[in-house]
Amino acid sequence: MMEKLLPPTFLALALLFTGCQSSSSGTGGNTGRNAGILAGAIAGAVAGNNMGDGSDTNKIAGAIIGGIIGGAAGTQYDKRQEELAAAEAQRQFEYEQEVQAQQKLDQEIKDLEKQRAQDAIARTATTSDVTAAEREAARLEADLAAKKKAFEESQERARRIQEAQRRIAEAQAELEALEARENGQL
Repeated sequence: MMEKLLPPTFLALALLFTGCQSSSSGTGGNTGRNAGILAGAIAGAVAGNNMGDGSDTNKIAGAIIGGIIGGAAGTQYDKRQEELAAAEAQRQFEYEQEVQAQQKLDQEIKDLEKQRAQDAIARTATTSDVTAAEREAARLEADLAAKKKAFEESQERARRIQEAQRRIAEAQAELEALEARENGQL
């Protein structure tokens, strides 16, 4: 039975697959339609074989009708998948727009708070306040410079001590080697 069924099915499939193809963007644009054609053609050929007298005409007609119906169903599936993908892309775009708007709003709030703090200082500050603040900044900068200098000097002392320890170790090794030669141990 399958041997009689295969040639007409393949003929019908060849006719259907070489028909009009829609150009769909993305990968696998007509996979639902193609699967529907294949499944419909096979089912139609089997139905045509079983319903009639088993002639090739019934098989071919069943394959063609089944392929057309299956292709139409598959095309609807493909369209629905495209609609879902487009809706998801739109949701993603809108989400990204909301995130950007929120980030912009957050930055504007920070800028306003900074400006408000600056305005509050400007309203209440006197010349003596400015002088005191500048004097405190200069004191802290001087303390920082002194601590940096002390740190750098301590690092230099540590480096010099390590260098001296290395030289001591080398000198001790050379001295031991020389003493060993003098004593005939080498």
